[in-house]
Amino acid sequence: MILLKPFTRSVSLALALTLLPPSLAQAKQKLDQPALLSSDALKQVASVNGYLPDYIVVDNKERMIAEFPRFTDEEGLSLAIVKPDHTLAPYPNKEWNTINTQDPSKSFIGLAGMTLTPDGILWVLDSGIPKVGSAPIKNAAKIIKIDTKTDQVLQTYPIPASAFKDKSALNAIAVYGNDIYIADKGSPAIIVFDLKNNTARRVLENSPSLYSRLEVVVDHKVIKPNLDQTSHFNVNQLAISPDGKRLYYQAVSGPLYRIDTMYLKDATYSPAELNEAMMIWFKTPSSGGIVCGPDGTLYIDDIATNSVYRFTTGRILNKLITDSRLKWPAHPFVTKKNVLYIPTIQLDQTKLLNKQDHSTIQWPLQIYILTPPAIQNK
Repeated sequence: MILLKPFTRSVSLALALTLLPPSLAQAKQKLDQPALLSSDALKQVASVNGYLPDYIVVDNKERMIAEFPRFTDEEGLSLAIVKPDHTLAPYPNKEWNTINTQDPSKSFIGLAGMTLTPDGILWVLDSGIPKVGSAPIKNAAKIIKIDTKTDQVLQTYPIPASAFKDKSALNAIAVYGNDIYIADKGSPAIIVFDLKNNTARRVLENSPSLYSRLEVVVDHKVIKPNLDQTSHFNVNQLAISPDGKRLYYQAVSGPLYRIDTMYLKDATYSPAELNEAMMIWFKTPSSGGIVCGPDGTLYIDDIATNSVYRFTTGRILNKLITDSRLKWPAHPFVTKKNVLYIPTIQLDQTKLLNKQDHSTIQWPLQIYILTPPAIQNK
């Protein structure tokens, strides 16, 4: 048995390497392809004033819940239901949406990601950072578990100090079973959080795959951050396959990477072995968000050309739509009925990126839906 695991490990890693997708030059899949849908397929379903709906989910009650990160100077809501009349209702209540620096365990400080699992549990990541550029509040970083059936906070999980580096900025969350994956864009790493033991490990630390090494293009223009805040563009997008076996991740600039979670969950794999196990999945454009649907289809919001793409489980790339209304499409969400929700946040028009002393966002921000066509390659 002592010899079996190293042998099995070597075989597994060798197999992973043989499964690497071809280079973009050799790949049959091209970004520049006709869209499957016309602009008529993109329907506005909600608008938001004064907040940036970076993440949205739709629960089993068909309520749209939006997360508002503190990219700008707002001091109000962090999480809210977007009601049919476009007004906002604090979620799960007003108290959680009121910053409490004295007891940060019971309030949202700086939300940086959320995901809804099939059991109706909403998992919310709190970075503990009250505003971009500010220092984290001590003991404020946490994972909040909310039951959308009862609208109750079931539990909070403090993220241990061992998971952080000096410049850490937690951002993006993926959940399967008792395993939670968190991106750290400030000191690039993937954090593996074990719900059973409340432990956290940093993996892929400083891997080149986590850095935004390419130009970030928005609406066909290269943009630069106002200050030296390049960490804002590092790994900030996570998606997990429905069976929990594969984790997809990327920085804003792309490309898209994939790693089997078996490597991340096993603490005996070395950093070198993990770097061998991860692979470039596709040379994606600059992206505002990714999500994996119930059938394993991966959706990518393209901020470079105002488009939405999908990868089917057979690794077939489709451009779903290109539309000028998709101004910095953010993290998408796909329902059990195969309806894709796409929030827009115009992040390039905030003071963080527009190189001006004031926001140039055109309010209100819009949330759209579209229904992807049936997949033909199965």
